[in-house]
Amino acid sequence: MFLKFQILFSSFRIALLFCLISVTSYAQEQPYSAKVASAVETYAFLRGQSAALNEIAKQFPQLKPEVASAEKKMKGTFYRAEKNIEKFLQSELQISHFKILKKQIDSLLQVQFKKPIEKEKYARDFLKKANERVYAINDTILHKRIMSFIYHDAPHEEINDGHLNFFLTENHPKAQKADLKIPVPKSWLAEEAESPQTIQQFTSFNGTGIEKILLTAYDLPDHLDGITLNKKTVSEMLSPESNLIRSEPATIDDIPGMMIEVEEHFNIGDSPMKIRMLQFMFVQDKKLYCIQGSVGPVETKINLEMHLKKYEPLFRLIAANTEIEN
Repeated sequence: MFLKFQILFSSFRIALLFCLISVTSYAQEQPYSAKVASAVETYAFLRGQSAALNEIAKQFPQLKPEVASAEKKMKGTFYRAEKNIEKFLQSELQISHFKILKKQIDSLLQVQFKKPIEKEKYARDFLKKANERVYAINDTILHKRIMSFIYHDAPHEEINDGHLNFFLTENHPKAQKADLKIPVPKSWLAEEAESPQTIQQFTSFNGTGIEKILLTAYDLPDHLDGITLNKKTVSEMLSPESNLIRSEPATIDDIPGMMIEVEEHFNIGDSPMKIRMLQFMFVQDKKLYCIQGSVGPVETKINLEMHLKKYEPLFRLIAANTEIEN
């Protein structure tokens, strides 16, 4: 049964690519982002799982109580992810285009489930797998996508619910003078950064989002040795392209520091862009460390205030739970 469903969803994924291409052509727009493509595939999987459960209930009435139990368990996780994906796709594809895509997905599912399930054992195996998936979302690409959309409406809840990894700087060549332990949501992708100041970066939605968490370290020049971080000293460090929006004292593992909100403007090619970020800074052993959460880059005409507010609880939670070993 597992192999049957794997083959089903494999062919389904290929058909979905044509769905997205046809919607794109219909809208006469540029190809959609990797996050949109990821959302479509995840959405199709979730609808396919629901369709499979419906088929099991139809073909094996004796299993209806078990199907109902599985569906009840999924409401707080997969159902939430499905609804969040719908909202996201409606905003990205426009409602009319999303309706076309949804109709095409449902049509594909009808074709895929024309053949009956051969044995009750296969149905029971699928039910068991579906129940296990609710309680243990593994570190596969698909499961990380599901996790991303479960918490799309409240990103900080992913850490609060215990779905996190810890990044350790111990023995890292860019962080020789401090050992840090930083919590990061499981659905975010860890990536090496080219910048010599960036120790590690993490990107939301398993690498397809525009939200990032960066850990950076800067060597302080001699004239800044013993600097006290406050609004004035931090403002003097900012580039002319950066606009300081607000600042406040912050503490990272009992070390006094500063939190600032900054919006920075720059060009990508000929396109003016901007990024908005929260930076949690502290100084140790002549180094300025920064835990940065950001949203963007986007076109300068887009207002990022509400976008950052959505992620601010997550960025604060990460800073508040960072541990520093002296």
